[in-house]
Amino acid sequence: MIINLAVLMTSYNRKAKTLQSISKLYLQNDINNINLEIFLVDDASKDGTSNFVKKKFPNVNIIKGNGKLYWGGGTSLAWEEAIKKKNFDYYLWLNDDTYLKKNALNILLSAQNFLKTDRFIVVGSTYDSIKKERSYGGYKSLNNKIRVFKYLEINPNNNFQYIDRFNGNIVLISNNAFLKIGKFNKSLTHNLGDIEYSIRASNKNIPIVLAPNYLGICNHDIKRKNIRDLFYGKTLLKTYFLFTKKYGGIFWFLHFLSAIFAIYKH
Repeated sequence: MIINLAVLMTSYNRKAKTLQSISKLYLQNDINNINLEIFLVDDASKDGTSNFVKKKFPNVNIIKGNGKLYWGGGTSLAWEEAIKKKNFDYYLWLNDDTYLKKNALNILLSAQNFLKTDRFIVVGSTYDSIKKERSYGGYKSLNNKIRVFKYLEINPNNNFQYIDRFNGNIVLISNNAFLKIGKFNKSLTHNLGDIEYSIRASNKNIPIVLAPNYLGICNHDIKRKNIRDLFYGKTLLKTYFLFTKKYGGIFWFLHFLSAIFAIYKH
């Protein structure tokens, strides 16, 4: 049986990383039964990303952004374009600076056998090749009513592990899970869209698991050095405001201030 899988990616001015990420995706082991379709949002890159990708990978669906989408807005746009094209069995969020290991897709898809359901989300952990440590992956909420955004980082082992929060670097969402959870939150343009989606999934009782072992390489993002980025358009301030107000409980404003303080420290 052929599996139809849409890969959702966003890129901005890092053509070399984007090309390598796509290359690793196409080099996956045993994917003859997987129909891969990549939907890449090029958010007005000035380094020729679209042209280079189209030349090397002509089958990639390239969507042009306006330069203000960031990861959340880009992922949302890529998802909308994929849905317009056809009904896919799975949707894979893949950061364009994440390089999948050769068995990653098969491990992700095997989550259905583990869970015995076709309604699920499975998350892949990534490893920082420079710092030699876990970079992104899954978490468990501590259900602390005061520190509502305090999560326990879960390191991968040799088994699937249940989680309820995740980063969006490698995330496979079954179509049946998507139909119950819904689309990406367009309001969270800059970031936190992945965490917000995991909260909605948990609220809908969609099982979320962390895949065994590390499934890719992704080094930590460089910390912001220019504070003006905080005020660029409707980005970080709006994102943290909307997120903390919706999910922060009665102390939401304190959580908002804490988040902004953390950004300033960097």
